[in-house]
Amino acid sequence: MATHDQFTDALRKARLAEAAQLDAFQNVKEARGLRLAALRESLLPHLKGHPLAEGFNELAIQPGETPRLWIDLISSVVVEPDTRNYRLEQERDGRREVLHETDDLKDMSAAVLRYIAHRVIAREKAAASQGMPGRDSGREYNLGEMVYVWFTGAALGVLAMIIIAILLGMLTF
Repeated sequence: MATHDQFTDALRKARLAEAAQLDAFQNVKEARGLRLAALRESLLPHLKGHPLAEGFNELAIQPGETPRLWIDLISSVVVEPDTRNYRLEQERDGRREVLHETDDLKDMSAAVLRYIAHRVIAREKAAASQGMPGRDSGREYNLGEMVYVWFTGAALGVLAMIIIAILLGMLTF
């Protein structure tokens, strides 16, 4: 009977150790989430209301095994490898590239703001290169112009179908 009591005791100790490990893991996740929340709160006042920072003022925290503060679709901040280090990462071709790493909140906040500024400039360059030279790319069309173009296209399409049907001998007059 002593063997059974020893196993019961060992099983109880193993369960307690497992519970302690889960508690420690949960505390680490919570600490990482809190540090990311503090970083988010330090960034929001700088971005709020700034028209060029539009799209970056969400800064969503994704919970999970490794919580992330998403800056944009390809970049995020994690607290890795321990609960003191911030790491700004960018996804490139299926791999993560570390852009900046520090244990200082103000330093990471400044690095994220620099990153966002560079992304805004890249967005402006992309928008400028997509516009056609010599034409106002911001021109808006009114409803009358759009209806006219749609009806013209539809009429030409119907006319083309009639001509094709006549040429194929499917339609006779």
